Amino acid sequence: MTPTTTTSSEPKTHRTQRYLKNVLWTWMGVAAGIVSAILLQPYTIRKLGVGDVGVWMLVLSVVEYYWLIDLGFRSATIKMSAQFRASDEPELLNELVSTSWLYTTLAASAVIVLTIFVAPYADRVWPIHEPVFPQLIRIAGVSFALGMIFNIFGACVEGFQRFDLLGRIWIITTVVRSTGVFLVLYTGHGLLAMGFVMLGAQLLSYLLTYLSFRHVAPNVKVSWRRATFPMLRRISSYGFHSFTTIISGRLLNQGLPSIIAFLLPKEAVTYYMTPLRIMDYAMDGVGRVGQVTTPNAAELTAKNRQSELAQLGVYANRYCLCLFLPLVSVLLVYGYEIYSLWVNPSFAAASAYLLPIMVISHAAVSGQFNSVSILFGMGRHKIWSRTLLAEGLITACGMWFILPRFGLYGGALLAGSAMIANRSIMACILVSRELKINAARYASKIYLGPLSISAGVTALLYAIKKIWLPGHSWAQIALACGLVMIPYCLLVIQYCLAEHHRDFLKSTVLRLVGIKPSAT
Repeated sequence: MTPTTTTSSEPKTHRTQRYLKNVLWTWMGVAAGIVSAILLQPYTIRKLGVGDVGVWMLVLSVVEYYWLIDLGFRSATIKMSAQFRASDEPELLNELVSTSWLYTTLAASAVIVLTIFVAPYADRVWPIHEPVFPQLIRIAGVSFALGMIFNIFGACVEGFQRFDLLGRIWIITTVVRSTGVFLVLYTGHGLLAMGFVMLGAQLLSYLLTYLSFRHVAPNVKVSWRRATFPMLRRISSYGFHSFTTIISGRLLNQGLPSIIAFLLPKEAVTYYMTPLRIMDYAMDGVGRVGQVTTPNAAELTAKNRQSELAQLGVYANRYCLCLFLPLVSVLLVYGYEIYSLWVNPSFAAASAYLLPIMVISHAAVSGQFNSVSILFGMGRHKIWSRTLLAEGLITACGMWFILPRFGLYGGALLAGSAMIANRSIMACILVSRELKINAARYASKIYLGPLSISAGVTALLYAIKKIWLPGHSWAQIALACGLVMIPYCLLVIQYCLAEHHRDFLKSTVLRLVGIKPSAT
């Protein structure tokens, strides 16, 4: 999101085009995942049952703890590869990639061995006494461990801001994985076959990631001989705080299914995680913008362009909020009906009531996600990592008290409140302090316009439901959403887009329809 003025020799329109191109490619990858989830989730539940789907979600949550072994090396590689490229320091780039690669290779080897021997004892932690459970942990564990190695190459591609390549990889592997899962379920196979499909799709992803790395960085030399202790210390200094963030993320995202499975029936994992997965897929679109923002912020920081960082935060956050708010309106008004049509009414009764809490809390976070990305790009994420850890500990510990007494609704309320307090309010305060701007003014520029428009659209959608379209079919819901999205988009374009972004959008649309934009 390029500001209106720039001190760089790089033209403003070029930076805008590069940023938007990267965002669009990441969104295409996200869209592939969302479509896959929408189509596969109800089919998987019908084929396997709520209980087995809960086991699958638990396995994926457990093995994602393996990212803790990363120790922040991936985020350090993203930031520092963007920095070394911007400052033209190829030897440091060689050291960076080689050092990160050597560490992750050694760590992944140890994790694979550990997984193979420890997996059979998983049922002593979670009361799931099914033979497929440890087998799935082994398959998924090996896949995630290998991912630690190849993620370093993906981090370098990300640091070079080649999200077009990463978007293509995401789309290809999503299609392969989704098709494979559908076929194994259609032919009567179960969880174990799904595990092998996931492994195959991940291996394909790793291969394509390495080839993309070689395409964008053909001159980078990767060898254990180029790994150095000074670079290890430099990576560790940045990565330590990123590691704290990773721990917090695991507590907040993967820790909850484990706690729920321990305290409640395994079906409760599916009831809680299904609406949360919807939020995760929607937030993934916001997160992908954040991925583009981090190396962009690192580049601007290296070139000492502070004012542009502030405008980057306002525009990126505001636009992400604008993109997320239609989902808020739709799920607040038609959430139960969508669930009933998507899966079945009984599943909706057991799960859809969690949607309002989750969608509101995630909407608040969507307006500050890029603020956190800016902190990482600036290398000023120390305090943020600690506040996120505090949020994770409070949420995880609170769940042990709340779930047995207040059920899933109480757990969702706790998690949502902690999210808003930390990932929205605290993130805004921290980035404003680093950018030396007023936090209240910064927040108002982001939230005021989009929330005002969204409130009116939500009220209109509710009136349409009550008077005309109650949501008894997909056609009714689609028509209602279409009617309100037209004024929403027009209002957002007019009142939320910066003038030069609005002009850029207009000229792009005109070119797409074959009309040459007039010179101004």
